[in-house]
Amino acid sequence: MTETLKQQQQLEKLLLSEDLEELNDLTGHFNIFNALKLQNNEIRHSNFLAWLMTPYETHKLGSYFLKEFLKEAIKDYSLDENIALSLKDIAFCNFDDTEVKREYKNIDLLLINHTNNFVCIIENKIWTGEHDCQLERYADIVDNEFKDYSKLYIYLAPYNDCDTELLERNNQERKVYYIPMNYEQVHNVINKILRFKADSISSDVRTFIEHYNNMIERNIMGQTDKQIVDLCRKIYRENKAAIDLINENNDFKAELFETLLEILNKRNDVEVSSTEDFCIKCLPTNINNLDKLKFAKYPANDCIVHINFIGNFRWKNCLYVEIGITGEYNNDTEENRQTRDQLLQFLQNKLGFKKFNGKDNWKYTPYVPVFNAEDFYRCVDTEDLKQCLENKINDVKSIYIDGLRDALNEFCK
Repeated sequence: MTETLKQQQQLEKLLLSEDLEELNDLTGHFNIFNALKLQNNEIRHSNFLAWLMTPYETHKLGSYFLKEFLKEAIKDYSLDENIALSLKDIAFCNFDDTEVKREYKNIDLLLINHTNNFVCIIENKIWTGEHDCQLERYADIVDNEFKDYSKLYIYLAPYNDCDTELLERNNQERKVYYIPMNYEQVHNVINKILRFKADSISSDVRTFIEHYNNMIERNIMGQTDKQIVDLCRKIYRENKAAIDLINENNDFKAELFETLLEILNKRNDVEVSSTEDFCIKCLPTNINNLDKLKFAKYPANDCIVHINFIGNFRWKNCLYVEIGITGEYNNDTEENRQTRDQLLQFLQNKLGFKKFNGKDNWKYTPYVPVFNAEDFYRCVDTEDLKQCLENKINDVKSIYIDGLRDALNEFCK
């Protein structure tokens, strides 16, 4: 038997596998949020949460979700003197007449309870970061409009660590503290609904909430059912040769980066400076006096700051974007170090990043996922891939391109 016939036989064996049919059955369930491609849409997440939080909405849950959400947010910070309310305050407060506002003066979610003199900001981020001092501006708004109210500030993002320190922000003449909250906590609160309130809501509402919870679990938390994991391992063991052959002939990373590079080279708001090992470095165009930042002598370029599109699929399983700042690896001068430190502090304040990670001669912002393997395989052809990548780049454009350009122009005056 020739090698080609042997490979065809291996592929046909995989196609006829009953295990593969079972896997398709387990993973192919309809989900309204995925079907409408809403899983990464920040506005739609905020709309759904606003619906659940509004006591008089059609879900018939009253203020149950709202109260449990606030309890989940505050539980690790209840005794912190920087937080205006305790867990006890939330537990014994009646939220039935709470007003939930969307995009009030650009605040994602604003909760107002006049009876209890309580107001809460919830800033919701899905795969983007804060920018333009948003958190400070929003705190200023509620401080000015609700002077005598107790206030909570919550920053909700996919991977915020609920046991980390509060997010400290300077607000007018005082500091404000945002509680970090993540979507696993939202998932936990919805599980409470499905466990304790399932009998009090209609089947349609229950299905809708279940779809949202399943979407959070798979698309944001990245969890996979153990039954699916075990079945995947079994299929791979029994069809290793065929699956390896598929992988060898489907180098999506190379195609993704080739397409991304083509897109970036055609855009008029960024200029590619170098490419290396699944990393594309670029900068916004139209930056004045950029020579002030050209002293790092990093391989293939000499500017200390870059936008990096990095495809480290082994440990992050996605293409992500970051702003990186590098220094001279050898013989860095004190003047250069001071300029780099000043730029770090300036971008941190201007773009709203809490901190830059990394070592002394290499700092980078927390990464923001842009594109993953699932996104790639949903694209039907190259043109579809180009359009999808363009949309993903535009999703992060306000901070990583426009925001960085404006900040660098101000810094390099």
